[in-house]
Amino acid sequence: MNLLYPTLVALAILAIFGFVIGRQNRDLLRIRQYREFLWRLIPTLSTAVFIIGLPFIMREATFDNYGPVLFVYLGGAAVLTIVMARAVSPEERHAGMIFRKGEYEKAAALYEDLITRRPLPRYYSALAATLDATGNPHGALEAAEQAIKGDPKLGIAYFNRASTLAALGEKSQARADLQNVFMVDSGRALRRATAEALESLEK
Repeated sequence: MNLLYPTLVALAILAIFGFVIGRQNRDLLRIRQYREFLWRLIPTLSTAVFIIGLPFIMREATFDNYGPVLFVYLGGAAVLTIVMARAVSPEERHAGMIFRKGEYEKAAALYEDLITRRPLPRYYSALAATLDATGNPHGALEAAEQAIKGDPKLGIAYFNRASTLAALGEKSQARADLQNVFMVDSGRALRRATAEALESLEK
C-alpha cells in the first residue's frame, strides 16, 4: 500500500494546525520568548515526526501483521501526542478553565502564581481580567498596564484595560483603548467584542 499521499495530506493538515497554534502564540515571538513558543509547538512537531516515519515502519510490515502494526503505531503516536499536548502549560490551561467557570478569585491567585514564575504579558492581561471580575479595578488596571508595557501590541490587554477604565467611569480613556485594539494584534473574536464594547460605551 502506498502511504505517500496520505502521509503528505496528514502533514499538510498538521502544518495548518501548526500555523494556527503559531498565530495563537505570536505574542511570545514579539517578546522573544522563543523557548516558550517552541514548547507549545512540540506536540504538533512530534506528531509530524511520527507521520513522516509511518511509510518506513509500514515498509517493514508483512501482509499478515500490516493492520496490527499500523494500529499500534498510530495509536501510540496519538496517545503520546495527547500526553505531550496536556503537558504544555498545564497551569495556564487550568487557570483559564477556572476563570471560565467563574471562580475569579481562585483564577487570580493562579495567574499571580504564574507571573511569579514567568512574568509574561499574557498572564498580566489575564490577571487584569480576573481582578476586574472580582471587583478590584485598581489592581486590574495595574496588571493591564504591566501587560501593555511588556507587549504594546497585545490587543487583549487594551481590551481588558478598557473594561476596567469603563468600570471606573473613565469612558474617554476606555474608548481610546478599545480603538487601539483595532490597531494592534487582535483576532476576529476580540475585534467583534471590541466593536460591541464601543457601541455600549456610546449608549
